Amino acid sequence: MGKRRLPFISFFLLYCIWPVQAQWDAPFSHYWTVKGFYNPAFAGATEQIRTASAYRYEWAGIENAPQKVVFTADLPIEFLRRRHGAGIVVYGEQMGSLRNTLLAGQYSYRREMGHGALQIGLQAGIYSLKFDAGSRHILPESAIGKRGVVRVDPADRQLPDLNAGIAWSGRQGFAGLSLLHITQPRFYASSDSVTTDLQNDSTRTTIPRSINFMAGYNIALFYPLVLQPMVWVQSDFSETLVQATLRLEYDKQFSGGFSWSPRDGYVVFGSATFQGLEMGYAYNKHTVGTGRISKGSHELYVRYDFPLDYFKPKLPPQKSIRLL
Repeated sequence: MGKRRLPFISFFLLYCIWPVQAQWDAPFSHYWTVKGFYNPAFAGATEQIRTASAYRYEWAGIENAPQKVVFTADLPIEFLRRRHGAGIVVYGEQMGSLRNTLLAGQYSYRREMGHGALQIGLQAGIYSLKFDAGSRHILPESAIGKRGVVRVDPADRQLPDLNAGIAWSGRQGFAGLSLLHITQPRFYASSDSVTTDLQNDSTRTTIPRSINFMAGYNIALFYPLVLQPMVWVQSDFSETLVQATLRLEYDKQFSGGFSWSPRDGYVVFGSATFQGLEMGYAYNKHTVGTGRISKGSHELYVRYDFPLDYFKPKLPPQKSIRLL
């Protein structure tokens, strides 16, 4: 067991020291609860209908602070004697009065491999853009006489978006690699908030491709404690974001831990499960980077798994009629 843990722990520590940060696809602190948002190959990875939602209020104390919400749902399906997965993703990000939204569908193909399963997934969706998420920045206190205000370049465009990924899931852990925004959708954005003619008065920009790597491993300490080290890495080939996590789970009912990102700060989080409903909260303290002048970020999530036959109509019980 120790030999099998060593490569993962070494990889985990290696990525903890990666020093730069990505911008467009900002992370959720509970990234492992919404893995399908970053990698469509995780669709249908369980034997249930899995639903999860997370809400993030970023950079508290800053005017026009970003707010993000994501909802994912997926389930396993079978046809042509093969196992597949299907899922949906709904995402929204609001900055002041401007909002970006994404609606996407997912498909994955599953093949049993070793003590787990290998899945290959695709995601296709529509992005409705009202601002360039890669342009967000905070004007500091000295510029406006307040703690700060977030500014972004407005846009107005609906764009197709395509993601692909590969993932492995098993009893002891998971790992996934994905490529987001494969077609690099192009749109016009303006640095002038009053601009109405985006095509003539603004510059053309793109949603950059990004690579995501996510992995986690379960280490049974002693009953009922399980330690789960995890890592999430995202790179758009010019900047990279790394988040390393240690999560301790008690009896599959309570959990807590912390995450650390070299160029952002640290996260403390906790969760509890009641009647199958898992709920959690995280606080993100930004010690470096853009958000360091804020009061931190807050995040909530819920997750619930339905049995596969939950939505199937149930036949009424049949009464036996005997003739006397």
